[in-house]
Amino acid sequence: MAALDLEVLHRSRHEDTFQAEGDPGDPAWLRRQLQGWLSGHKWHETRWREFELVARPAGRGGQLAKVRA
Repeated sequence: MAALDLEVLHRSRHEDTFQAEGDPGDPAWLRRQLQGWLSGHKWHETRWREFELVARPAGRGGQLAKVRA
């Protein structure tokens, strides 16, 4: 488990950043984080494919992983 900054991108544009603790090497966990954010922000499931989640170490800039919804 690592402290991560998770950046939500909508069509490659920054939408939001939130923090979570998890494994950046687990794409299923990252996808669930993104889908939870999309649900919470009331995005319709048909639009979810427009979004990506980028995982970075908390407080740092290096990208560890990227997933689509």
